[in-house]
Amino acid sequence: MKRLFALMLLTLLALASGAASARGIKFAEVMRGYAYWEGEYRNASVQLNVTIQDIDAWSTNLNYPATVTGTLFMDRVPAQPINGTLVILAPAPGDDGRLLTYKFTSATLQFNGIKHVRDSAGAEVFDDMTTLHGMFQSKGQTPPSIPELLYQALWTSELHFEWWDPTTVWNFTMSFQTIDTPWYEVLEVQALFVQTVFGALASTLFPWLC
Repeated sequence: MKRLFALMLLTLLALASGAASARGIKFAEVMRGYAYWEGEYRNASVQLNVTIQDIDAWSTNLNYPATVTGTLFMDRVPAQPINGTLVILAPAPGDDGRLLTYKFTSATLQFNGIKHVRDSAGAEVFDDMTTLHGMFQSKGQTPPSIPELLYQALWTSELHFEWWDPTTVWNFTMSFQTIDTPWYEVLEVQALFVQTVFGALASTLFPWLC
């Protein structure tokens, strides 16, 4: 009887622990373009794995950072693992729309950049959300500030998520996975992500989730 009681107690504790864990979502993103590095423009691309560990915390506070890992590829530079953060759709300075702010480092390089989503973007939200302007620097240098990137065009590199390429879009879509989410809440978490990202356009673009 004591063993049965202990087993039941452990089971209840495990269930309570699982219920208390934060729901999250993760996805992969590939961007390609050019990087200004060592006095010249070079082809560059990044493969990123983005994790929002607590989607409920993020949806109520868009300054909540997602974590980023991945790989940087650049002409005449060895491929390098990278890690950093991504702040998704936090308000831009001066209430000028919203920003996706990417910050990541490798063993020798660092990158700081933004995607600027304008409040009046409408269907152009795809262009705003897929064009990343930023700067590659040697690790440890003083990075440009967000106002400098946003209002002074102090960026030297441009990377694009190629939304016009069906293969890129398919791989991006299929990469989405929920974290610590019961099966019966998976659609709810996916819908929360879509509604938070696309706002009023969500029900038009993704009617099956909204």
